[in-house]
Amino acid sequence: MADYKTNTINLFLHTSYQVSPQMTLFSTLSYNKSTGKLDEVVMDLDTTRLWNEVRGIYDLQHQNFDFSEMNEYAKMDYGLLGISLGFDYRISPRVTLSADGQYYDLKDDNEDGYVYGNETGSYFVVRAGVGYQF
Repeated sequence: MADYKTNTINLFLHTSYQVSPQMTLFSTLSYNKSTGKLDEVVMDLDTTRLWNEVRGIYDLQHQNFDFSEMNEYAKMDYGLLGISLGFDYRISPRVTLSADGQYYDLKDDNEDGYVYGNETGSYFVVRAGVGYQF
């Protein structure tokens, strides 16, 4: 039996400023630091008994029942930084134009990566829209 333990820290700052009755500017800064670790896996396998029980049906001597490095495979350690800037502009009491840009940067601090390999990378998102208030 083994436990998987995670620790996560989230920091989040959002600001907005109303430039005029029609226009609002906003920004967000966020940071997430996460770590995860699996305890060492200890399996009580009496392989001799197992082989004797299935002898004649299956030959399991070629199998490796060693789980000693399983916990190394499941290590997670990354930081995610997010930054966004945008605005809302009210055209009329019911119609608003909005646009924002978001940048995210993921840094995988585990040198071997987590399950799928090193996931370090970044991306940028630009959005624009029209809102109508019913």
